[in-house]
Amino acid sequence: MSYTKEQIARALDLAVLKPTAASGDVIAAARLVQEENIASICVAPCNVRLAKQYTNRVCAVIGFPHGTTTPEVKQYEARQAIAHGAIELDVVCNVGRFLDGMCGSHDLPHPYLLGVGGVVGVAHEKGVLVKAILQTCLLDESEIETLCEMCVQEGVDFVKTSTGFGPGGATPAAVKIMRRTIKMLGCRVKVKASGGIKTYEDACRYLRLGCNRIGASVYRELLP
Repeated sequence: MSYTKEQIARALDLAVLKPTAASGDVIAAARLVQEENIASICVAPCNVRLAKQYTNRVCAVIGFPHGTTTPEVKQYEARQAIAHGAIELDVVCNVGRFLDGMCGSHDLPHPYLLGVGGVVGVAHEKGVLVKAILQTCLLDESEIETLCEMCVQEGVDFVKTSTGFGPGGATPAAVKIMRRTIKMLGCRVKVKASGGIKTYEDACRYLRLGCNRIGASVYRELLP
C-alpha cells in the first residue's frame, strides 16, 4: 500500500529537538507545518511560544529526553507548555524506575513514578493530547507489553516508541507488540512510531503497521 503526500503530512509530527536547534529552525519548521497541513511541530518547551506564533499545531516534549525528572516537575513543565500554546504533549516515561521492578529489585513502581499519569491529568483538563514515550530500544518484549499497559491505564492518548535520542529508534517488532497490547486491552489508544524514520519507505512501513502518527526530523524526504 502506498501513501500520498497528504496522508504522510497528516500523520507527521515534525521534530525540531536537536540541542542546536535555533529560533530560525523552529520558525521554518512551524511555517512548513502550517503550509503543508502537517499534524504538528514537536519542540522543546522553551520553543512552544515561538512555534505558536506560526502555527496552532504545536506539540511539546516533557521530561525529555530521559524521563528522569520528578513527576511534579513533569506536571509543571506540562502546565507551562500548555499555557504557552501546546495542544499535544509527548512525555518520556521514567524507564529506570520501571526497570527497577521488572528486574526484581522490588515490586513494580506505582505508576505515579513513571511521571505520566500526572501529565495526563494536567493535559486532559485542557483538552490536550498526551503521548507516552516508552523508549522501546531499552526494553525487551515483555517489558514493552507491561510498560505499554501501565501507560494505557494512566489514560494516555498515544503510546510512542522512542525519543530518537536513545541507542535505537522505532522498530516494526516494537510497534507490533504495542498494537497487540492495545488490542488485548480493548482500548482506543493510538500508536506513534518515532526514531530513525528518514525515507518514504520508512514512513510507509509504519503507516502500514497501523501507526497513527510518525515522528521525524525531516519532511521532504518522506514524500513519494
